[in-house]
Amino acid sequence: MKAHDAALLRSARRLLARRAEGKRPPRRLPQPRVLPGGYVPEWWMSSINSSYAGIWRAIPSPGPELRIGSPDDLLVQEVAKQARLLQASLLGYRKRDSLYEAYVLSGAEGEGEPVPPTRGLSPELSRRANLFLGRGDGMRIPSARMEEANQMHTDYFAVWDRSRAYAAAVLALLQARA
Repeated sequence: MKAHDAALLRSARRLLARRAEGKRPPRRLPQPRVLPGGYVPEWWMSSINSSYAGIWRAIPSPGPELRIGSPDDLLVQEVAKQARLLQASLLGYRKRDSLYEAYVLSGAEGEGEPVPPTRGLSPELSRRANLFLGRGDGMRIPSARMEEANQMHTDYFAVWDRSRAYAAAVLALLQARA
């Protein structure tokens, strides 16, 4: 399913770009990378699941739809909206680890202070070094950033639904312009 969704997203992006450039549709569209036959080895499935079937490389940026119609057109706005939602998923994927910090336990479970920054390093580099080196008693997301973490988590895992919604919006736009 993940491989099919990634191929669908790549196909929608390619069709939209070709139409925006005034070219004919391509002869072949991207196909999902799956093995033929009924039996699928476990290593192949774990490869697809761990790489997310290349979905992160297939996420389009908003823009080509504006060359097909005016910004006031509802179909163009829907494609742009779905592209922005996909960009939010990509941001959640890229920034998901930036919220964690190392901390020193003091008192109750989860209570404590962040590990002091390393002198000579920027705050972000110090935070990453503290996590990488395992300084402190554990790692956590600060309670002040919990809402941001929940939104990133939601965006990160919504990429599959958003890819299908983007493809449907592109198809509706292309059908209306045909």
